[in-house]
Amino acid sequence: MVVNGQSIYSSNADSLLIDSGSYVPNQTLVQKYNPQSPLWLPIVESIGLNLALGSFNYLSGSEFAKIGPATIKHNFERGWSTDADGFLTNMFAHPFHGSIYYNLARSNGYNYWTSLAVGAIGSWQWEFFMENEPPAWNDWIMTSYGGSMIGEMFYRFSNLILDESATGGERVWREIGAGIFNPGRLFTRLVTGRVSRITDEKLYEKRTLLGELSIGGNNVADGTKFKDGSKSMMFAVDVTYGTIFNEKKFKPFDFFRFNLAINLFSMKNKEGIEKQPAFNTFRIYNIFYGKTFKMKNKARFLWGIFGHYDFLNNNVYNIGGVSVGLGIGYRTPPRKSVQYAGILNAAVLLMGGANSDFAPEYKVEFLDSARTYNMGPGAHIKMENILRFSFGSLYLGYSFWWIHTWDGAPGDELIGMFRPQLRIRIYENWYLGLEYLIYHRRGLYDNYDNKYMQNNEQRLFIGYGF
Repeated sequence: MVVNGQSIYSSNADSLLIDSGSYVPNQTLVQKYNPQSPLWLPIVESIGLNLALGSFNYLSGSEFAKIGPATIKHNFERGWSTDADGFLTNMFAHPFHGSIYYNLARSNGYNYWTSLAVGAIGSWQWEFFMENEPPAWNDWIMTSYGGSMIGEMFYRFSNLILDESATGGERVWREIGAGIFNPGRLFTRLVTGRVSRITDEKLYEKRTLLGELSIGGNNVADGTKFKDGSKSMMFAVDVTYGTIFNEKKFKPFDFFRFNLAINLFSMKNKEGIEKQPAFNTFRIYNIFYGKTFKMKNKARFLWGIFGHYDFLNNNVYNIGGVSVGLGIGYRTPPRKSVQYAGILNAAVLLMGGANSDFAPEYKVEFLDSARTYNMGPGAHIKMENILRFSFGSLYLGYSFWWIHTWDGAPGDELIGMFRPQLRIRIYENWYLGLEYLIYHRRGLYDNYDNKYMQNNEQRLFIGYGF
């Protein structure tokens, strides 16, 4: 199976060719049980969420929450700017916040695009009315578009958990589980009484879910050496929702991949202990629209519009951003011995960020603070190739980001990652994996000497495919 651009061996001998196994409910039935609410309702709920969060920030003493007519007027007079929030805040916390806006609309019966618009309205209202800092373009883009990507993924996950025929303790845990992924949807279900509704009708779309859990050692090495790096134990989750070579036509998020990696604890290195950030990786790769075509001998070709959300964070590099662009893919005919699949994407980076040696020298006037990373728009290219064998798989991937600085050290960041990965089946769905990553960055600056650096990572792990 292909999971987040990686391949794993499972007990399904031909998981690249698995039938969709999807269930799409009749829309008449859905409208009967879950009628669409007036559009003003999720908009008002988003504003209510902002007011509640703003009140909490004010009562807790946050300076940016001290607002009034004068600050609102100043925000409109100043217009759009960028902010100096931390990398984690701008590249992850804001999209997560946006996912709640998104799902207030999605759970009230609206599709992806309308829910994205509601999220954009909620974010706009926050930027101009709820802070005494100038409204930030980067926040609006990351909160609305990034939030829609996280939000739709969480919506699909909660669909897989919800079962309105369940009762008792099972029903309670299903509602709680879905609510953890999707608090906006839980709020709607509480208000409408759906949390306690009992029906045998299947009201929620569900598609094939394939994935893997793995744990192992990760070493972020010093430069291109294999030793003297920062070592940690890493837990990773990789999930594929839907099937990309077996659907004729796609709607938003009929197919997506999700990768999460967490550093559990750091291990001693030569200099002592160099702690890695706990939150290492959070990536989403989805299709918005596309078509698949059958070729000779059951080979497949596809094209589509794809979205990308990236958050990569360790001691050496910080890379984050959202992008959208075109992609093409090809899969060879099914064979028992060797099979190949590959996808190439070229996208516009709507907003991205990457750490830079010179970014801290640039103060942000209204906060009197410095940024630790350069931020701006650019481009994103992603290439994935996979060979599946009877005993395992080999994955070769490359990602490239170009970030043109809007805020930080003027210039351009050119970043690439080459990522080969080998998996060997050891018993049924259990496998042993080895991953190697080469990171390279070239900083081309207007006011400084250009900067070039390389480093590598190695990861040895054991995993289970499900």
